Amino acid sequence: MSILDVNILNCHLFVIALIPKGNAQTSMRDWQPIALCNVLYKLISKVLANRLKVILSKCISDNQSAFVPGRSILDNIMAAIEVIHFIQTKTRGTDWYVALKLDISKAYDIMDWEYLREVMVKMGFSNKWIHWISMCNESVDYSVIVNNEPIGPIIPGRGLRQGDPLYPYLFIMCAEGLSLLIRDAEIRGTISRTRICRGAPAISHLLFADDCFLFFRADESEAQVMKDILVTYETASGQAISLPKSEFFCIRNVPDPLRNNLVSILGVQAVLGTSKYLGLPSMIGRNRSSTFVFIKDRVWQKINSWSSKCLSKVGREVMIKSVLQAIPSYVMSIFQLPATLINTIEKMINSFWWGHGRTNQREINWLSWEKLSMHKTNEGMGFEDLTTFNLAMLGKQGWKFLTEPNSLVSRLFKARYFLNNTYLTANIGHNPSYIWRSILCARFIVRGSARWSTSTGRSIPILGDPWVLNGECIATDIIGAHYVHHATVDNLMLPNEKRWNEMVVRQDLSADLADKIMSTPLVLMYRHIV
Repeated sequence: MSILDVNILNCHLFVIALIPKGNAQTSMRDWQPIALCNVLYKLISKVLANRLKVILSKCISDNQSAFVPGRSILDNIMAAIEVIHFIQTKTRGTDWYVALKLDISKAYDIMDWEYLREVMVKMGFSNKWIHWISMCNESVDYSVIVNNEPIGPIIPGRGLRQGDPLYPYLFIMCAEGLSLLIRDAEIRGTISRTRICRGAPAISHLLFADDCFLFFRADESEAQVMKDILVTYETASGQAISLPKSEFFCIRNVPDPLRNNLVSILGVQAVLGTSKYLGLPSMIGRNRSSTFVFIKDRVWQKINSWSSKCLSKVGREVMIKSVLQAIPSYVMSIFQLPATLINTIEKMINSFWWGHGRTNQREINWLSWEKLSMHKTNEGMGFEDLTTFNLAMLGKQGWKFLTEPNSLVSRLFKARYFLNNTYLTANIGHNPSYIWRSILCARFIVRGSARWSTSTGRSIPILGDPWVLNGECIATDIIGAHYVHHATVDNLMLPNEKRWNEMVVRQDLSADLADKIMSTPLVLMYRHIV
C-alpha cells in the first residue's frame, strides 16, 4: 500500500453541516448537506484535483463549460441564448426545434460510485488513479452536526461531497456520460442537432455542471429518444431528473396537437419562455427595461437592508464599491443595460452615499454622479461609471472573439455574424440577437486599443485592419485599393521568408505608406497586442 493510500485511510472521518434552504424546514429535502473535510484529507484531495484539472479539456467536450480551465460560464450562456434566439425567430418552414431545460434534484448527493469508476475506465485513467479516487469517495464515515452535537457515524453508499476540491471535476466527468449518450444518438441519426446557420457548429446540448439545456427537432420520435436517453442516464448514474419541474419551449408555429404530444412524451411543462438560465434572462423582448428590472430591485433591497445613518462615510464607500456596484456586473458582461435603468441605479446609489433614509422623500444630493465617479486624484470618489463599465465588459467579449477563435461560442458567432470578416469589421447582420447588438456596441473600444502583430499574415486583411506600424489601418479608399481589396498581408511578403517583398509593396501603394509597411516588424509567432 502506498503512502497516499495510508494517508487517505487515516483521514476518513468527516463532519456534515446542514445548511437550511428556504424559509421553512419540514423534511431533509429542505436542508443542504455540506461535508466539512479535515485538513489532511483536503491536502491530498487538492493535490489530486490539481493534477486532474490539467487534462480535463481533453476529457470533457466543448458542450460542458463548468470547472474546465479556459472555459467560462458566459460562453455557455451566450451559446444557449443564441440558439434560443434562433428557435424563437425561425418562423418559416416546418423544420421546428425545441429547447428543454432540465431540473436535476440533489445532483451531487446521489451520484453512483460504480458509475464514476466506469466513466474513468472509459476515459482511459490508470487503475492506480481510479483506486485513489475510489478511496477518496468510499473510505469515509460521516457524523452529522445536529444542535451542535455530532450524531453518527453514517457510512454512505453514493454521492460526491460538496466542499471537497475533487467533487466539481468528478461531477463533470460523470455528466460527460449524458453527452456521450446524446452524441451516440446523433451519430445514429435518431436526434437532430440544431444549427443556427450554415457553417455554424451544430448544438444538441449545453451543460454547466448540473444545469442542462437540450435542443432537438420538434418530432415525436426524437422526443421519445431523448426521454429514453434521460432514463438511461438516470439509471446508470443515480441522478434524479425532475421532468415535471423541467421547462419545455417551442415557437408558436408548432401545431397544438404536436406540442401536446411532445409535452406528454417528455412529461414536462410547456412554457412561453425559458425564464432564466444561470441567473440571466434567456429571452430578451422589446421592453428591455422590464427584462432587467430585477437588477434595480436587488440594488433597492440591499439599500433597504442597511441603515445609512449608522454607517460612516468610509463604510458607505466600501458598501457601494464592493456590493452595490457588483450586483449588475454579471449581467453587464454580455448585455448592454438600458440607459434609463443605469440612471435609476446611479441615482439610488448617489442617494445612499449622501446618507438619505429609506423613505421616498426627495433629498439633496450635493454632487452629481459624474463628479463622484471621477478618480480620487481628480477630486472624485472613484465610483464606477456604470455605462463605461458596461461597455468595457462587452468589449472583453469581443476581444475573446479575436483571441480565442476556436472556442465554441466564437465559432458560433463568427458563422452567424462575421463569417467572411472579423469582429472589428463585422456588420450587425439580419435579425441579430440582443447579445450581438450589445457586443457590437463596444467594438470601438477594442478597435481603438488593439492591433495585429504580423507573423504569417495569412488571416490579416490588408485594408481596414490595424496591422501597420503603430497600429495604423490602411483605408479602403486609398489609391490602388482595388489591387489589394481581397488580399491578405502575406501577399506583401516574400514566399517562405520572414521579410517584406519591397518590390510588391512599392508597386501598388504610395511611397509614405510603403515606408511604414517596410518599417513594420515581423514577429516569430502569431499573437495579439493591446
